[in-house]
Amino acid sequence: MSRIPAHYWLVGLCLAWLLPGLVGHAPWKGPDAETFARLLAAREQGDWLFPSGAAGAHHMPQLYLWLAQGLGVLLSPLLPLHDAARLASGILVGASLWLVALTARTLYGANAVWPAVLALMGCMGLLVPAHETNPYTAQLAAIALFAYGLARMLTQPLRGGGLAGLGLAGLFLAGAWLSALALALALLLLPAFLPSWRTSARVGGSWFALTGALALCGVWLMSVEAQYPGRLAEWARHAILNHLVFTSDKQGKYDPLYFLNALSWFAWPAWLLAGWAVYRLRREGWDSIRLWLPLGIFAVALVALSLHTDAEQIQTIILLPALALLAGAGLGELKRGAANALLWFSLMLFSFFALVFWAYWAAFDLGWPAQMARRLARLGMETQGLRPWALALGLLITFAWIAWLAWLKRQPRTPQRPIMVWAAGTTFVWSLLLALFQSPLDNRLSYVAVARSIQDKAGSAKCLSGENLNRVQRQLLAYHTGLDFRPPAADCGWLLVHQKGRKRDAARPGWELRWEGARPGERGEWFRLYQRTH
Repeated sequence: MSRIPAHYWLVGLCLAWLLPGLVGHAPWKGPDAETFARLLAAREQGDWLFPSGAAGAHHMPQLYLWLAQGLGVLLSPLLPLHDAARLASGILVGASLWLVALTARTLYGANAVWPAVLALMGCMGLLVPAHETNPYTAQLAAIALFAYGLARMLTQPLRGGGLAGLGLAGLFLAGAWLSALALALALLLLPAFLPSWRTSARVGGSWFALTGALALCGVWLMSVEAQYPGRLAEWARHAILNHLVFTSDKQGKYDPLYFLNALSWFAWPAWLLAGWAVYRLRREGWDSIRLWLPLGIFAVALVALSLHTDAEQIQTIILLPALALLAGAGLGELKRGAANALLWFSLMLFSFFALVFWAYWAAFDLGWPAQMARRLARLGMETQGLRPWALALGLLITFAWIAWLAWLKRQPRTPQRPIMVWAAGTTFVWSLLLALFQSPLDNRLSYVAVARSIQDKAGSAKCLSGENLNRVQRQLLAYHTGLDFRPPAADCGWLLVHQKGRKRDAARPGWELRWEGARPGERGEWFRLYQRTH
C-alpha cells in the first residue's frame, strides 16, 4: 500500500466521499425533491432562459438547471432523469475541490493543496448538499472559480482576470446576485486597500474580469428582456423590496449574526483551522495577499449574505472555499496538541456514529433492540428481515475503515494527518449510512410508494385531477406515475386530494374513495384518491 503515491490514495478518498448517494434513489424530501420538481416544471414549460417560476423569487438558479437538463439529455439512455440531474451536484462539487486545490497551490505552495481540499470535504454542512439535487452547489463552484482567478492574476493577470470574470458571472447566474455584485465592487476597490495590487497589470486584469462578467451577464439579461418583457423588472422589484434588510418589512425577524452562528457547525472544522491561519498569517503584514485574498472573499460574501432577510443555512455554502483555503494554509503550523485533539475527536465521533448505524441496522433487519425497532416503525421503516447485500457492503466498508486506520498508524506524522482522518471519517459514516439504509430511506423520503399505490388504482386513467397539491407533489407524482395531472376543474374521472391531517373531509357526491395513504411514517400529509361514479 505504501508503494502507491499518497496523492493517488487521496484522490481515491475524494471519489469515495463524492460518489456514494449521487445515483440509485428517487428524489428525497427537501431540496432534492424541490429542485428536481423545478427542473420538471422547466421541461414542461420549455422555458429555460428564465423559468417563469423563478420570476417571483429572489434567487435565479438557472445555471444549475441548465447543467442538470444537459446531463439529463446526455445520459438519458443510461440513467433515469433524477439520477442524471443529481450528477450535476457531483460535477460542481468535484470542480470546486479541484479549483480549491489549484488556488491553494498558487497561494501557499504544494504543501497546502491537500489540506485545503480535505478541509472543504470535511465541512459538515457540505456533505448532504453535495449528494442531492441542490442548486447552491453551482454557487460553490462559481466562487471557487472566482478565487482561483484572483490567485492566477498574481502571475498571469489577463488569464486570471478571465477566470475571475467567469466566476462572477457564474455566481450571478447561480442565484448569488448580491454576492456577485459585492465581490465585483470589492475587486474594483482592491487597489485602494492592497498596495501590492496597484500594478498596471493587476489593475488591468481586474478590469478585464469585471468587463467579462458584465458582458456575459448582459447577454443573458438582454436575451431575457427581449423574450420576456417585464419579467426582469418584476424579479428585481421582488428581490430588492422583499428580501433586502433595508427595504423589507421583515426587519423585525432579521438576525445579522445568523450566518456566523450557522458557520459554527456548517463549516466545522474548517473555520477553526482558518482562524488559526489568520492568526499566523498576520506576521506577513495586514496587506498580505496570501491573507487577504481568501479572507476578503469571505468577508465580502458574508456581508452580502447578511443583507438578506430570508436567510437559509445552505446559503453559507459560498463561504466554504475561502475558509478551506485558509485552513490549508494554517494546518502546517497547527500546534501538536491541537492537532492531536482534532484527530482523537474525529476517531471518537465517527466511531460513535458507526456504532449507532450498526445498532439501527440490527433493529431494522433483526428486530433487536426492540425499542429501536419500534422507533423505526413509527418513522415508517418497519423490520423486513435480513438483507444480505446491505450487511455485506456495510461490513466491507467497516473493515476498510479499520484497515485504513491500521495503515495510517504506521505512517509518519504529517501536518495533514488530523484533517485527513476527519475527511476519511466523514466518508466512512456517509458510505456506511447509505450501504445500510439507502433503500429504506428511499422508501421513506420519496414519493415512489405513494405513486405506485396511485398507479395500481388509476394506472389506466387518461388524466387525474389534483386538489391542494403543491408544485413539488404534483410534479413528482406525475413523474413517478406517468399520469397527466390537471387542475381540479378539469373533466377527469379521477381526483387526488391532499390534506394535512387524516380526518376525512365531507362526502363527495358522485365520487368513490378508491385509496388513501401517505409516505411511510409521514404524519403531516395525507392523500385520498377518488374515482368519478357518474
